[in-house]
Amino acid sequence: MVSSMKPLLLFATDMEAAAVRSLCGDVQTAVCGVGAVEAAVGMVEILERERPTSVVLCGIAGAYDRSLKVGDVVCVAVEQTTSLPTIYRKEYRATLSIPLPEVVSNTVLAVGAEPCGAMVENMEGAAIFAVCHHFGVPCGEIRAVSNYVSDSREQWDIPTALNNLARIIKKIYR
Repeated sequence: MVSSMKPLLLFATDMEAAAVRSLCGDVQTAVCGVGAVEAAVGMVEILERERPTSVVLCGIAGAYDRSLKVGDVVCVAVEQTTSLPTIYRKEYRATLSIPLPEVVSNTVLAVGAEPCGAMVENMEGAAIFAVCHHFGVPCGEIRAVSNYVSDSREQWDIPTALNNLARIIKKIYR
């Protein structure tokens, strides 16, 4: 069971979770899967199994906004579903306060969607927020910038992003 004092830290991949576990061994973590569909199903399973009192989705993100630097760590205040036709797009808001600079994020199906006012993009955020809202579980999101959206995969700096993410999580939740 998850401690009622600290949130369950949720990750899309084992790689992201491992970076945090190695630095912050005693935090509660779970992996939900990559992409909105896998993340939503994974989140429901985790909620049933773990019964967390709150959830913070953590991981890497691509930045649209060049004022963000690779390695910066931010709190996502709003998730947008930009991969849907305009009439079906939704926004989901974080319900946990996290002491980091706040950004708007797009949840995308593929890298490189139009920004639509967002500073970063990821593939799971809106799905996790939607599930948590449905079940009344407070949620938040922390993302470390690994790349700019226009970068090729070879240009991504995942090690720096994950190292900075782990250091910030340790500072906030340990």
